[in-house]
Amino acid sequence: MGLGLKTFGLLLWTVALSVVGITLFTKGFLLNRLEVPVKSSCEESPIEGGGAGEEEGETQKKGCWANRHFKKAIILIVDALRYDFATYNTSLAPGVALPFQNKLPVLHELLTSRPESAALFKFLADPPTTTMQRLKGLTTGSLPTFIDVSSNFASSEVTEDNVIHQLAGGDRKVIFMGDDTWTGLYPKHFHKVYPFPSFNVKDLHTVDNGVMEHLVPEMEKEEGEWDVLIGHFLGVDHVGHRFGPYHPAMGEKLTQMDGVIRSVVSKLTEDTVLFVMGDHGMTRTGDHGGDSTDEVGAALFMYSPAKLLQGALHQQEDQAVSQIDFVPTLSLLLGLPIPFSNLGMVIPQLFLAFSTTKNQTNTDWAQNITGVEALRINAFQIKKYLEVYARLGEDLPKDVVSKLQKQLTEIDNAYQTAINGEASIDDALAALKRAKEGYIKYISEVKEMCRKVWAKFDMVSMVCGFSVLCIACIASVCITMQSHDRRVVYTGNLEAQLSGIAVGVGLGFIFGIVSEICLTGTITTSSLAPFMLPCLGSFIGYMSPAWSNKSSKQTSKVLELWRTLRKQPIDWIVATSLVGWNACGLGANSFLINEDTITAFLLQSLVWSLLVAANFNRQSVPSKEQTQKRARVEKSFDIGRYITRPSLLLLFVVVVFSVCVRLSMFFRACREEQWWCETPHFLKSLSTIEGGHKNARYFFAAACMALIPVSLRLFMSKSGNMDSVTPTVLNVKYALPVAAVCTSLYWAMQALPQRVLDNLPAWEQVILPRVVYVIIFSSFVSLIWKPLCLLLQIDRNYYGPDRTLQNGGRDSRHLSKLYNQVKGRGTTLPPRNGNPAKEEWDGGDATKRIPAVYGLATVYSAASLVTTVTCSQLLALLLGDGLAPAVLLLLVQMGLYLEFHAAVKRTQARKEGLSQPGSTTVLSQVPWPVVVGWGLMTSQYFFYTGHQAAIPTIRFESAFTGFYGDFDNNLVPAVLIGLNTFASQVLFTVSLPLLLVWPFCRGKWMDKKLAASHHGNQEVLDELQKGEFVLHEHPVEYRLNSLRLYSMYLLFNLIKLGGTMVTAGYLRNHLMVWNIFAPRYVFEGVSFMVVCITMLLSYLLLLRVDDSLAAWVGKLRDYCKTQ
Repeated sequence: MGLGLKTFGLLLWTVALSVVGITLFTKGFLLNRLEVPVKSSCEESPIEGGGAGEEEGETQKKGCWANRHFKKAIILIVDALRYDFATYNTSLAPGVALPFQNKLPVLHELLTSRPESAALFKFLADPPTTTMQRLKGLTTGSLPTFIDVSSNFASSEVTEDNVIHQLAGGDRKVIFMGDDTWTGLYPKHFHKVYPFPSFNVKDLHTVDNGVMEHLVPEMEKEEGEWDVLIGHFLGVDHVGHRFGPYHPAMGEKLTQMDGVIRSVVSKLTEDTVLFVMGDHGMTRTGDHGGDSTDEVGAALFMYSPAKLLQGALHQQEDQAVSQIDFVPTLSLLLGLPIPFSNLGMVIPQLFLAFSTTKNQTNTDWAQNITGVEALRINAFQIKKYLEVYARLGEDLPKDVVSKLQKQLTEIDNAYQTAINGEASIDDALAALKRAKEGYIKYISEVKEMCRKVWAKFDMVSMVCGFSVLCIACIASVCITMQSHDRRVVYTGNLEAQLSGIAVGVGLGFIFGIVSEICLTGTITTSSLAPFMLPCLGSFIGYMSPAWSNKSSKQTSKVLELWRTLRKQPIDWIVATSLVGWNACGLGANSFLINEDTITAFLLQSLVWSLLVAANFNRQSVPSKEQTQKRARVEKSFDIGRYITRPSLLLLFVVVVFSVCVRLSMFFRACREEQWWCETPHFLKSLSTIEGGHKNARYFFAAACMALIPVSLRLFMSKSGNMDSVTPTVLNVKYALPVAAVCTSLYWAMQALPQRVLDNLPAWEQVILPRVVYVIIFSSFVSLIWKPLCLLLQIDRNYYGPDRTLQNGGRDSRHLSKLYNQVKGRGTTLPPRNGNPAKEEWDGGDATKRIPAVYGLATVYSAASLVTTVTCSQLLALLLGDGLAPAVLLLLVQMGLYLEFHAAVKRTQARKEGLSQPGSTTVLSQVPWPVVVGWGLMTSQYFFYTGHQAAIPTIRFESAFTGFYGDFDNNLVPAVLIGLNTFASQVLFTVSLPLLLVWPFCRGKWMDKKLAASHHGNQEVLDELQKGEFVLHEHPVEYRLNSLRLYSMYLLFNLIKLGGTMVTAGYLRNHLMVWNIFAPRYVFEGVSFMVVCITMLLSYLLLLRVDDSLAAWVGKLRDYCKTQ
């Protein structure tokens, strides 16, 4: 096994430890509640001797647990129907109203003309406000858990008791049409289905038109053809996602829904009840998923030609009910059993119009008895659920449950007093009202108890997960420290560590399985020992060589490095302090709310401290001769010489860097908690912008998109990497510019009016992004296949080693020296052991064919830059036109940071010298503060590419870039959304090798300013002139320094992840845990996984480039042997 694969093995092991830690912690932190596999039935009433009433009205038929009041129901779900979309403001003139105001006048007309037949409620959803979780709540009556949001893209069949199951079990014919999420949740329960693909948020009309095509025709069919019609419209939600609620398209879509409701109302009969509802609301930007007022506040409208209410409910403002209250209400209105796991409460107002007792002269009694009976059935159904749940699980507090059950007994005694006929009518009525209030209080308290209990945690798994993550952190520190010493390779310590890891994993897994069987008798997915012991065993195996007697020198070396930590310079101390501050700050909700600006502040603080440290370290005591020379220069003051001083040049770079950080703030998204924040112009859909601003933004985005491949081509041309005809070079020349053009044309297409865009054939809407995908894929394939951008030519007129090549950049002078080593005595290249033999050029025959190489000095950086630009073009396509300037700004800021780093490193190299043969430690070792800055830029551009650690800011529309939306699986949309969300993590991780190689080829604007102080240090100059090829000459240092760089970057991300773990675990009972802390942990966990995957692929590509270069040098050696 080569050294590269060995170092990759260590990196992979550290990543594996981290993944296990995340898995264990997540398993304990985000738990699903226990699902009770019991279903209600007509034969088993929750009340002893209970059942339907004995008397029936004209439209009432006997039901299961109570008389049913309607024979049929029509349920229209208008996705994302916010409450204020359904209200009507009579004081608004048509020209003044916002696009979503007063667009459903039919509701207002029915509420005013038929006040006893219509009702409008504020329909409060339980977060997370994602469609699938809301549908579960609307059908089962149960509460969601936070982790349920992850299944919003993977609908699985609902196994809990639900309204759909009760309808099908009661021989009711249910017809569904609309959002195909329903068919995934209830695949075998519908009599007839008309599903339509729902995930494409850019498609505003397909689902709605499909529902409208079938809705009224199904209603008009003969008696007995249907009992319940369900129609789920998606247009309002998709308009919100695409344009927001303030776009004229929202008014058009709501007007369309108004027409649908009118057509349904005109066909209703008195035995049918209509429900029009939203499953959730939307924010001011059209998103949803969180728990803000706009997101949880949906609308519920009810209407029937028959009497529905006792009095005009609409005169009472903002009547609010919970969404899960819909389940018991619908069940009893249709005469069905309430689903067993329901925790919702019937809406009492809907039962006041129905009296089950004839000859009742007291009006108050008649108005209350039916509602109280419904509440009583509801309360005993919940009581039965609690009893069964308590037997199956142990998470309900027994004392609280016992107290609630006693409370229900007292309430029921009051009810019995009211109906037994022994008390006076006034006393009976008072007892009936007490019972009503008691039932409502009991149901509400049970719901709140369950809401708190189901936020449960497995502390053992959480502690184990965090412990494994700490092991990964320690391993990263150890790997970073040992990579300082090349003796780890020659002493065999590295092989011993890998062997110890393998043995430790194997033994730990065996012991884990055996111990689990001995303790529990079985192996389940909740078993911890088979996960914990392999991690602990692998770490012991890794450390065992350092603890052995044979490695006492290595141990002393580690201790020596540990002691030096106390002597680190100021930039190291500042960087470590900022990392610790960032991790600790994650425990404050105000920190997380303002994390975007705080991250920018931390980054700028670090960069300015690096500038101070660079100028402090650069200063040295001048010699007498240098002092005299400086005095002569000062007498003849030269403004040009003064403003080009190294310190001022570095200051200029840092100032421009800070300006870029400030400019990036124009692209940040707003959290709901940031009430002062205004949505940036760049995050609005291009189609929502009117006038000349639309053209200005589009052409600005197109120009930014064009600059990315053009800049790469200019850089590679200047470095001599564009002279060959390899597949990678051809992609840079032609394919990447074509991809930029296709992306810009696609954005122009998206800016077309919606009606024009909808009339385009589907293939025209996806062809341009797919062309980009093909180009990006081919670029990656060519990069893996032929990663070198080199041109080898034969120059017959070469007359000596001192001649500078005509092409290939200013760093190509070292090629003559390379030829000396190839052509000299023995005609062999220097051995790759870090100690090349020094050879003298023997003059040779000047007429022989001499190899001329173009682009060798930037062979590593060229491959990394191609990778970075290729990824940036893909991510710019997914982020959209508004964020294309942010991607360009990211690359500019990255380049400035690299230039600053390279200048400082080259200054350090000239100052310290490269006196040891084969040593590249000064240039190729990336300091910890530089890695911290790279990591902070990663976090900075997570926020400044339009994202926040909050569910509503996820940009779902990216899943349909180049696709119709009818996915067979959720892998493709998940990958596209992930790339959009974590674009910054992908870009900075694939660019990580640039930190290692950039000082070898860039930062030379400092060389001329510092050359005077290094006269005579020819070896330093020779090493610097070789460019990146010197890394190939010293492979051991190159491999170890690469491992060190990646380990430090992994350590930075591990510290951040550990901070979110501690915060989420410690504040698990905090009021804001599910709104702020839990989403922050989830986003950080997914971000870390993206970083790990990208990092491993980037490391493999780095090894692939070096292996290709070794093969190329081998061919050159073979050629030279023939000369």
